[in-house]
Amino acid sequence: MFGRREEVAMSVINLVDNYRRDLKYYLKFLFSKDLRQELNRTKALQNVHKGKRCFIVGNGPSLKHHNLNHLTNEFVFTVNYMMKSNDFKTLNSNYHLFFDPIVFGLDPTVEEDKEKIDMIDGTLKSNPDMTYIIPYRRRANFIKLFPKHKFKFIYNYKTFTPQLKNPSELHRITPGFQNVIIYAINSAIYMGFKEIYLIGVDMTGFLEHFEYNKVNNQWGHSYTKTEEEIALILETLKKKNIDNEFYLKTYGKTLEHLKLMFSNATEKGVKLMNASNHGAIDFLPRVQYDALFSDKSQITN
Repeated sequence: MFGRREEVAMSVINLVDNYRRDLKYYLKFLFSKDLRQELNRTKALQNVHKGKRCFIVGNGPSLKHHNLNHLTNEFVFTVNYMMKSNDFKTLNSNYHLFFDPIVFGLDPTVEEDKEKIDMIDGTLKSNPDMTYIIPYRRRANFIKLFPKHKFKFIYNYKTFTPQLKNPSELHRITPGFQNVIIYAINSAIYMGFKEIYLIGVDMTGFLEHFEYNKVNNQWGHSYTKTEEEIALILETLKKKNIDNEFYLKTYGKTLEHLKLMFSNATEKGVKLMNASNHGAIDFLPRVQYDALFSDKSQITN
């Protein structure tokens, strides 16, 4: 934990750094016609669903406890490799977000990457109206691989701090968040949603790598990984020296960003609630998922 002096010093450092990032962005915006055009297209999302409600669906194992058929006529956001799950077709999501840098380096000449490319490409048939929201600065390879998919781009470059105002202005420079779910929440606020419900957002993925998860496999994702995928993940983690200490730090930053986004939503009069009974998020108000489709007033803290 930082002391008060360290917190003040870090705030000043982040403030100066964000001014620097603003300057770089505005110079690029001034000289890049493509950036201006793309962010102008992104602006079409502003308040496009004003006053409505939406569901942001994570890939956590608690998703198995929800009847996803309830979401047939709802606005839905999905993230990352949800298309690995059989639930993806049921969800028929309106928006899908990718922000993991590894995704944007997919190589069609690599067998494992080719499988992922085919899976993403297949969503054009299963969900042709879905819009992908991805970072502008990493778009080049992605739009080359998927030229027929619908995209909106975000210029995520600033550091997310409590002092940062209006992070949800997607047609301008936005913060970089620790987790794709927070990008989804920020996007939903920008689109004008007044009620945002999270399901399957467990934030327990770091437990997946603890020894006992090999016994019950309850912490990772709602979809199943093959033995080959698990072996490859473990090999990659070992090569990059990513251990439990690393995971705990990144999840701490994720929860910090989520708290800041909760405060931002509250200030804007947006209800951000957790509709899952499971998981590590202990500061969002909870609502019973099934009650949302019968009696919308049954919200508990």
